[in-house]
Amino acid sequence: MQLFWEKNYEMARMCFKQAGETDWEKRAKAAYIMETAEQIRYSDPERARINLLEAAEIFLSIGRFKSAAECFYDLKDYKQAGSIYLDKCGELIKAAECFTLAGRYKKAAEIYAKGNYFTECLSVCTKGKCYDLGLKYIDFWKQHACQRDNVGKSADEIDEIRMEFLESCASNSFVHKDRKSMMKFVRIFPSMDLKRKFLMSRKCLDELLRLEEESGNIAEAIEIARLIGNVLCEADLLGKRGDFDKACSLILLYLLSHSLWMVGSKGWPLKSFVQKEELLEKAMIFARQRSNFETLCNEIKVLSNESVDWSVLKHNFIASKKCKSFLGEILCCRKILDFHFQYDVTNYVWDDKLSGSLNGSEELIPCSPVSVGTLFHFWNSWKNNVVDVLDSLECLGDVDFGEFKGVGEFCLKYFGVRQQLNGLNVTYVLLHPAAEWVKNIQSSVVRRNKQMVFVDARHFISAVHTHWRTALLVVGLKVLETLASLYELAVKSLPLFWQSVCLLNVYEIAKFLCESKHHVLNSFVLRIQNVLTLVSTKYFEKIFPLDSRQSMMGQMISLRRTRLSCDLLQECIVQDIGTSGTLSYGQIGRMVIICLASGKLPEELYEKIVGRIPSDVPWKSFIEILYCTKQRECWEDFDQSGDSVGDQSLKFQEVLLSNINLECHELLQKFCEALQDTFSANWKRRDENWTKIGDCFSPGCFLYLLEHFLILVSQYRGMFFAFKSSFVEWLISEQFESRPTSRNAVKTLVLEELYDSILVMVQELIFDKACTVEWIARSKINVDMYYKQMVLRLVFILCLLCLNCEKYYDVLFKVLSIDNVRNQFPEELYVILQRGTTENNYIQINDFVEAFQKGGDPLLVVNLGEIVPGVEYSNAVSVQLRADCSREDILSLLIPIDKTTTVPEVMSCVNFSSYCGDQPKISTITPVPDQYVQLNWAVFQEVSDVLKSSGSDDSGTSASVSTVNLKEELNANVSFLTAAINLCSEKKLYVAEDMIEETRNMLQELIQLHSLMNTSTLEKESIEQLLKSLLTKKTKLEVFLNHFIVPKDIIIALENQCAEKLYVSCDEVATMDLLPSTGSSETRGGGYQAERKQGKGKEKCKKQKGSRKK
Repeated sequence: MQLFWEKNYEMARMCFKQAGETDWEKRAKAAYIMETAEQIRYSDPERARINLLEAAEIFLSIGRFKSAAECFYDLKDYKQAGSIYLDKCGELIKAAECFTLAGRYKKAAEIYAKGNYFTECLSVCTKGKCYDLGLKYIDFWKQHACQRDNVGKSADEIDEIRMEFLESCASNSFVHKDRKSMMKFVRIFPSMDLKRKFLMSRKCLDELLRLEEESGNIAEAIEIARLIGNVLCEADLLGKRGDFDKACSLILLYLLSHSLWMVGSKGWPLKSFVQKEELLEKAMIFARQRSNFETLCNEIKVLSNESVDWSVLKHNFIASKKCKSFLGEILCCRKILDFHFQYDVTNYVWDDKLSGSLNGSEELIPCSPVSVGTLFHFWNSWKNNVVDVLDSLECLGDVDFGEFKGVGEFCLKYFGVRQQLNGLNVTYVLLHPAAEWVKNIQSSVVRRNKQMVFVDARHFISAVHTHWRTALLVVGLKVLETLASLYELAVKSLPLFWQSVCLLNVYEIAKFLCESKHHVLNSFVLRIQNVLTLVSTKYFEKIFPLDSRQSMMGQMISLRRTRLSCDLLQECIVQDIGTSGTLSYGQIGRMVIICLASGKLPEELYEKIVGRIPSDVPWKSFIEILYCTKQRECWEDFDQSGDSVGDQSLKFQEVLLSNINLECHELLQKFCEALQDTFSANWKRRDENWTKIGDCFSPGCFLYLLEHFLILVSQYRGMFFAFKSSFVEWLISEQFESRPTSRNAVKTLVLEELYDSILVMVQELIFDKACTVEWIARSKINVDMYYKQMVLRLVFILCLLCLNCEKYYDVLFKVLSIDNVRNQFPEELYVILQRGTTENNYIQINDFVEAFQKGGDPLLVVNLGEIVPGVEYSNAVSVQLRADCSREDILSLLIPIDKTTTVPEVMSCVNFSSYCGDQPKISTITPVPDQYVQLNWAVFQEVSDVLKSSGSDDSGTSASVSTVNLKEELNANVSFLTAAINLCSEKKLYVAEDMIEETRNMLQELIQLHSLMNTSTLEKESIEQLLKSLLTKKTKLEVFLNHFIVPKDIIIALENQCAEKLYVSCDEVATMDLLPSTGSSETRGGGYQAERKQGKGKEKCKKQKGSRKK
C-alpha cells in the first residue's frame, strides 16, 4: 500500500499480485498505465490515448468510476465522462461541466437545473444558445419560488437573474449580428426604459424605432425617426398622429432633395427614382386632409415628372403665383427656361415689347406662345427669386428663419437638410451627405454623430451661396446663348427693332451678371466682358445704321429713349475708353455721336471722354464746350426757379446771356473744325501715327454728324429746312432742349461761313469718287451697296444748303450734270430735280418736297419762332416749335405708331409690359381700327337704353329697339367671340377652363339676345335679363377678351357663316355649331335656353324668315 501511495505503481502491482489482491493489482496496473500515458501525451499521443482507454476499462471493471471518468475526460470523451459522473458518481457539477464541454448544452443545463445551480444553468443556456430553455427554467424556478418551494432563491432574485439572462441573450445575438433574435429577447425586457437603454447603448435605433411604433409610442418614434434621418418613416408617423401638414412637407422634402441630389446627379434637372410615383400619391393623400390643399397639390404637380408641355408649365407657374408658393414658382421658372433653351429658335414668336416683362400681367401668360418676351420674363422671375434667396441667406442662422420663413423652408427642401439646435447654435443635418453641393464645404467641417452628418449654419450658408451664385451664372449664360441664336436669326430676316431688342436683352443680362453684388466667378468675368463689348458695338450699328431711314420707325425711336438703351450707348463709350493705347477716329466718332444723340451723360463720363481724347484732336475742345453748355443749362434752371432775387438776379442774367452767345459761337466753330479735321484725316490722309486704319471714322458716322451740324447751324435762322430723319435725331437729343431763342443768336455772316464749310466737304466727297470709294472700303463697308446711297444723301444735303441759304443752286446743277452722280440717282428723282435747270436755275420748293418724298426721307419746314406771314409751303410738312412745345407731341405727329404691321388671322395680342424702369414705354403695334375688331361692350348698354325709351309696355314694336345698327353690332360680337374661342382651340393655347366656359355662355346668351330682337313682339323681361347677365360678365372677361384682335375680313366671313345660324328656330340655339364643342350643349347653352318655349320660338322664327324674303 505504501508503494501505491508513493506512486510506485509497478512495485505495488507485484506486491498486490503476491498478496493475491486482484482488485488492487488491477488498480495499480491502471494507475501505472495512466501515469505512463501522461508522460507520453505529447511525444506519442496515439500510444497515450490507447493507454488511457485501457486504464479506463480497468477502472470500470473494478468499480473505480471516478478514476475511469478522469481517464475519459483526459481522452476528451466528455460525454462518456459526464455520463459516468452523473450515473455512477452522482457528481452533478462535474457531469454538467463534461456535458458542456461535449456540446450537450441542454443536458448540462438540465443537470444544473436539477441541482438548482441557477447561474451555471443559464450560463450554459446562453453558451449553447438554448435561450428558450433558459427562459423555461426561469419560469419554472419563479413558479416554485412563488409557491415557496425550496429553490434557494426568492422571486425577486429570480427576476434579477431573468433580466441578466435576457440581456445576456440579447447581447449575444447582437454580437453575432442576429438582430431578429436580439429583438425577440429585448421585447421580453420587463420595462420600456430597459429596452430603450439596451438598444440606445448599442445604437440599434432602427430596432428601437420599430419597437416604439409597435408599442404605440408615436411621439417617441417620431423623434427617433428624425434622429436617424428616416424622413419617410417620420412622415408616416406624423400622418398617423394626424399632423398632415408636416407629413406632406417631409415627403416633399424627400421628393425634391432626392430628385435633385441622388447619386450621380448634379442638382438639375429633377430626376426620377423607383418610389417617386408612390410618394407623390402619398403626398397627395396627406395634402387632401389640409386647408392649404391647393398649394400642396400644386407643389406636388411641379415635382412630378409629367411630360413637358408648354401650356401645363404655364398653368403650374400661374397656380404657384396664385398660391404664393415660392418653391413651385422657382421650380416652374427653371423648367420653363429649360423648355425655352430646348425650343427651336425659328419657332419663337417676336413680341412687340422690349424685354417682354409680364410682371403685373400674369393673366396674359396663358395665351402667350414661346417668345423672346416669355424667355426674358421667366429669366427675370427666376433670377429675382434666386436673388431673394441670396439676399435672405442670413436667416438660415436663426431658429425658424425669422421673417424669411418661406426662403428658409425652401432651402431645407431644396438641399435636403433638417435644422436642429446644438446647444445655442443652429446646425443642419444632411440627408444626402454625398450631394454635389456638399462638395462646396470643406470636409474638415462636416461632422458625424451616430447616424447623422451635419454642418454648422455658417458653412451651410456659404455652400448655398456658392450653389446659387453658380446657378445664376450657368442659367444666365444659357439665356445669353439662346438670345445670341435669336439675334443671328433676327439679323437674317427681321427688322432693326427686333435685332436691337435682342441686343438690349443680352446687355441687361450680361450687365446684371457683371455688376450684381452676387458677382460671377472670376473665370467667367472676361467672357461676359467680351459679350458686353460685342453687344455695345453691334447696338451702335443698329441705332445709327448707314441708312438713317431705317431708324425712323416709331418702335425704334421709342426704343432709343428707354433708360436701358441709354445705358447701353453709354456702355459703348465705356468700352472705347477702356481700350489701351490712343483712341482712334472711329472710337472718337462713336463717342461724339452718342454724346449728341443720348442727351445728358453723367459728369464723370464726360470727364473720362475729355481725358482720353488726344489734345491735338479738335473733338476734345468740342466735347468740353458741349459739357459746359449742359452745365450752363443747369444754371438756367436754377435762375428760373426763382432762388435769386433783385439786382443780383438781373446781373446774373446779363452774364449768363453774354456767356450763352459766346458758347453758341464757339460750339459751332469747334464742331466745324472737328468735322473738317475728321474729313481730312479719314478721307485724304493715309496713315497717321495715332490713327488705327482698322477703325477709321466711317462715312456713315461722318454724314450723321454733318447733318446734325447742318441743323445746329440752320436753327439760328429761326426757320429752316431739314431731313425728317436728322430732325427727329435732333429732336430726341439734348440740343432740342437748348434750341435758340431771341436771347441768343449767331450772326448771319458766321452762319454763311459755316454753310460754306459744309459745301466744301460735300463737293469734295461728290467730285472725288476715288477717295470716297477708298474711304468706304477702309471702313469695311460694301462699296457697291453704299456708294450709291451716300451720293444720294450728299445731293440731298446740298439741296438743304440751297433751301436754307437760298444759294448754291449753281453747285447743285453742276453736280446733277455729272454722269457719275446721275448714274447713282433713280430716274424719277433726277427728272424732278432737273426741272429747275430750265427755269432760271431755280428749283421750286414743292419739287424739293417731292424729291425728298421719293427719296424716302421727307422734307420738313421747321419754325422756331412765330409763323412768318405770307410764307407757306403747301406740300411740305411744317413743324412749329413754340416755347411750350413738347417733344412727345411733335414725335407723335412726325412718327405715329406703326399701323401697318401684319397681324395673323386671329391674333392674341400678348403685349408685355416693358421692363425698363421709369423710362418712356415702348410704342406697341396697334392694329388699324378700320381693319380690326374687338368686342363692343357698349352695345349692351345702348340696347338697354333704347329698350327703356321704347315705352313702359310689356311689349312693343321691334322697330323701336331692334335697329339695324344694334343688330349688326351684336352680330359682330357673336363673330368676335366665335373667332376668339376658335383661336384657343386651334392654337392650343392654355386658358383656364372657367374662362373659356364663361365665354361660351356669353356667346350663347348673345345668340339668344339677337334672336329675341328679331321677333315681332319684344319680350322685354327676357331681353333685360340677358342684358343684365351679359354686363355682369364684363368684370371677369374684359381683360381676357381684350387680348384678342380679329381682322375685319374674318368677322365678315364669320358673320355670313353665322347669319344663317342666327335665324334658325330658337330651340336650336343650344346646339348651333358655331365653335368647337368641348362640353355638353346644356353647359354651353347659358342660363336662359331652358326658359324658351319651342312652339313660340318656331312661330317667331317663321315670321322672321318670311319678313326677310319680302
